[in-house]
Amino acid sequence: MCQGIAWFSRRWFIGRGRKPRLTKAQRKELREMIEQGPQAHDFNCGVWNTAMINELIKLKFGVSYNERYLARLLKKMGLSYQKARFMSDRLDEKEHLEQRKEWIEKTLPGILKNHPGAALTPVATETEETEETARLVV
Repeated sequence: MCQGIAWFSRRWFIGRGRKPRLTKAQRKELREMIEQGPQAHDFNCGVWNTAMINELIKLKFGVSYNERYLARLLKKMGLSYQKARFMSDRLDEKEHLEQRKEWIEKTLPGILKNHPGAALTPVATETEETEETARLVV
C-alpha cells in the first residue's frame, strides 16, 4: 500500500538519472581555473581548447569527459566558445592597412549611427604605435 501512495505523490522519479561526475564545488573550482588561463596550469598555449580542459579535469579531479560533451558542460557553467577570426597570410600588409583604414573611416561610423549609446575611443595598437585606431564602446 505504501508503494501505491508514493506513486500518487510522484516521488517515484526521485533519484533517477545519472549523477554528475563533478560536484558543484568542483565545477566552481574548474571555472576559476579556466579563467586563470592555460599558462597558469603549465600549458604552452595561450587559449583553451576542449582537449586541454579535459586533461586539466583528469589531472585535478580524476574524471574524464567526452570532448563534445565538455563544450555543453562549459556552456552550462556560463562559459562560451570563441573562435579567432581567420586572416589570410597572403594579404599584403599595405593592403591590410588600407582595408583597416577604410573600415574605421567609413564602415564604423555607419555602425555607430545605428547604435545611439555607442562611442569612439582612440586606442594605439601594439604594432603601429603612431597610428591611432578606434574601438567601439557600447
